[in-house]
Amino acid sequence: MKGGVAPHLAFFVLLCVAAGAQGQQDSSPIRLSGSGFITLVAGQAFGGDPVQDSNGYKAPLYVADYAQAGIYEADLLTVRPDSRIGLQGSMHFGTNTSITGQIVSRGAHGGNVNLEWLYASHNLSDKLTLQVGRKRLPLFYYSETQDVGFTYPWVHLPPQPYGWEIVNYNGINVLYRDQWGDWTSSLNFFGGNERRDDNPFWKIYNGRSTKTDSQWNNILGADLSVNRDWLELRGAYIQSEIQDRFEDPTVAPPYSYSPPADQKIYTVSLAIDYKNWMLRNEYMYINRAPIGETDFAQLLSVGYRFGKLLPMLTWANYKMALSPDSADPAVIDPTDIDPSSYEAHSTLALTLRYDLSAKSAIKIQLERWQDRGGPNYNAGVPYGNPRLFTLSYDCVF
Repeated sequence: MKGGVAPHLAFFVLLCVAAGAQGQQDSSPIRLSGSGFITLVAGQAFGGDPVQDSNGYKAPLYVADYAQAGIYEADLLTVRPDSRIGLQGSMHFGTNTSITGQIVSRGAHGGNVNLEWLYASHNLSDKLTLQVGRKRLPLFYYSETQDVGFTYPWVHLPPQPYGWEIVNYNGINVLYRDQWGDWTSSLNFFGGNERRDDNPFWKIYNGRSTKTDSQWNNILGADLSVNRDWLELRGAYIQSEIQDRFEDPTVAPPYSYSPPADQKIYTVSLAIDYKNWMLRNEYMYINRAPIGETDFAQLLSVGYRFGKLLPMLTWANYKMALSPDSADPAVIDPTDIDPSSYEAHSTLALTLRYDLSAKSAIKIQLERWQDRGGPNYNAGVPYGNPRLFTLSYDCVF
């Protein structure tokens, strides 16, 4: 949902919820609560190789956020790709039922307001919760808080694992929480669908001025988290049908969605917060055999706290593999698949985070992008191995 009357109405409603929360009494049968977050980022891509501009973006370029097309173009100091502001509001009906919504305004979208969350929750028991509505797909460790920059150590999430065309779903989930000895556990089963019109993700590949619609149907999945003291482990599985509709300017309308293709997604993550040490490790594998594609991404990040200062070193990697042999001719013509056009890249980032207070922080980040794609990737036009310098201020309220 973008721009227009509905998101602005949602913005107004949630603002009223947040403002009115202070005036509510705990004894009221209906309680309101609200919170918000701000991330302000200034950054510039620099250095790299002299390469051809890519799909309407000035290269060398750094893709900081694939899902939102948050791109730093060559030698341009900008605040748009990563800056955002959001509000979250909840209405509680007694102790077991609530409705929650979250909206976000992004610089990458010219300030347009997007509805990211809108779901109802009901506690079936002390351990079991039923939720219905629009939520974030629980792909990764920071998926639920990926808009809230204060919750993670980086200026922006590493783009290699955290960059996909669909990040939300509309449906139903059942959440089970329990204590297994010394381990705290959370098990979630979910299902639904998502359609994203004029998907920013595909502008990176098809062209800045193009329009591509995406949909994931018959989403089914589960995620499990367990933690004990300084250790947290997480795993997730998601399957769905994927389709895209590209409005090709060389072809007369109407435009149709591609045939549905099955995909299977597997992710695992490890989080360690031991004394002053912090470690984050994530892996993702996607099998899209009907279109002859598999994807692999990972990140490894290590940091050490010196009081309020946290320096971190992060390496992230992504690689695609293309195989005409596995493709389904009913979905795609195998002869259209070029194994040498695979996408691959990695980043190395040094981050310094300083906590100004319990609710605010500043971060400085220096990154290096390394092109590793096949010789025919993006028609032979790489991103140009840029560097990126960013400075951010994050707060929650």
